[in-house]
Amino acid sequence: MAQERHDAASGGGRRRLTRRAFTAGAVTGALGMWAGTGLPRRLSLGDPDRPPQLYEFFVDSFWFDSAGLYDEAINPPLKGQQQADIAIVGGGYAGLSTAFNLIQRFPRKRIVLVEGAACGYGASGRNGGFADVGMPGLHTVFEEAGPDAARAYYDATLLGAHQIRDFVQQHGVDCDLEHNGSITLAMDESQMEELAGQQRRYAAMGLDAELLDRAALRRAVRSDRFVGGLRDARHAILNPAKLARGMKRVVEGMGVEIFERSKVLRVEPGAKVRIVSELGELRADQAVLTLNGYAPQLGLFRTRVIPLCNYVVATEPLGPSQRAAIGWAGREGLADMRLQFMYLRLTADDRIVFGGESSPYWYDSTPSSGSYRPALEKLKRSLLVTFPQLEGVRFTHGWGGTMGFTLDFMPSVGALDGAKNLFYAVGFNGEGVVMTQLAGRILADLVSGMETPLTRLPIVGRTPPFAGPEPVRYLGVQLVERLMALSGGNPVR
Repeated sequence: MAQERHDAASGGGRRRLTRRAFTAGAVTGALGMWAGTGLPRRLSLGDPDRPPQLYEFFVDSFWFDSAGLYDEAINPPLKGQQQADIAIVGGGYAGLSTAFNLIQRFPRKRIVLVEGAACGYGASGRNGGFADVGMPGLHTVFEEAGPDAARAYYDATLLGAHQIRDFVQQHGVDCDLEHNGSITLAMDESQMEELAGQQRRYAAMGLDAELLDRAALRRAVRSDRFVGGLRDARHAILNPAKLARGMKRVVEGMGVEIFERSKVLRVEPGAKVRIVSELGELRADQAVLTLNGYAPQLGLFRTRVIPLCNYVVATEPLGPSQRAAIGWAGREGLADMRLQFMYLRLTADDRIVFGGESSPYWYDSTPSSGSYRPALEKLKRSLLVTFPQLEGVRFTHGWGGTMGFTLDFMPSVGALDGAKNLFYAVGFNGEGVVMTQLAGRILADLVSGMETPLTRLPIVGRTPPFAGPEPVRYLGVQLVERLMALSGGNPVR
């Protein structure tokens, strides 16, 4: 489903304009806005609903509740001066996948993972739980290099999906994994044309996808909000917090040492990488930084990675009459075609998890991931626009998470500033469940000094586009949001 959203956006009219606004408008237009308006009014510093800047003590997350995270013992922090062969900073999917792949290759090395809160506490445990294959930029590869190159690029992400599947099966991790496929939803006929174009590109790549007209979609999902869709059977859904905590338990059992509650203050490159946390210090021969949207807090990619916050709500479990009223017997993952799209899926106990619609950026790349009431209330309204037959349904949870975006919507994996012992992965652009698993495999190859087909992928060794310093970056994001509102790209208020 990630593929249809991103590539249709690259291939058609209005959405192409709004996406390109991130590069064309965010920098040049923002300068004009700054010059013509009062800066203090636009920094959102006076927003009474703005989430806290520090880690939250509690997150109202259904995933965290269902995974038992609130009742689970959190590992002690890193203390004193310690040594490691390989250090990993960041306990989300990318860091855990890197640890998983490295410990299999180097079982005798001391591999240490340092996490600021708890593994899976960031975006890895807070997303919608869509295990989508494909990656942003596929349309560009298709147009520039042809369908065979695009298919090779696409197939690389299948390795990430297969890693999840194999990991769950081999290690007995229960993360409610369901291979139900997905439907990308069109809100008007122009979006249907974009989906038809995506179907043709898929066919040229040897991939099948089913275009659904209004009647066919209505048989699958009983909502009058959409005019059709594109069904792709290769996608899955899962419980993201259960997967993250399961990965943590498995890699620890394999010999990786994990320190949680260890917020890193700085990383100093050198012959040995020095990692300084609040209570300790770790020196390592090699180090991997898997911080994504939190990278700017360590001064990394501050002008190239844009931390955006995404918000999610969950309903109470639906009763039999409510389930019958909305159809959705296939339990597919659903998402629409807008740039600020909504996404929704059913949980194992038949709740609806509904997210997207907005992605606030807080000034100076602040990773404020707590509950933001305006975004949560908008999601509740939008769900009832999608399924008015659920009027009166109770919402039990609402939470947020910080993501890392780049201007070209492509991730980046590589060696930091050309160093031979310091590596990174950033910019998963809200599509990280599968992509981070792939990134862990790539990072393991780079740490091992291996050149493989994965290390030759277009996302490896690339520098994310320049996104500007503050206040240009902040004002640029505000400009894009205004353009989307004017173009109808996000109509629910």
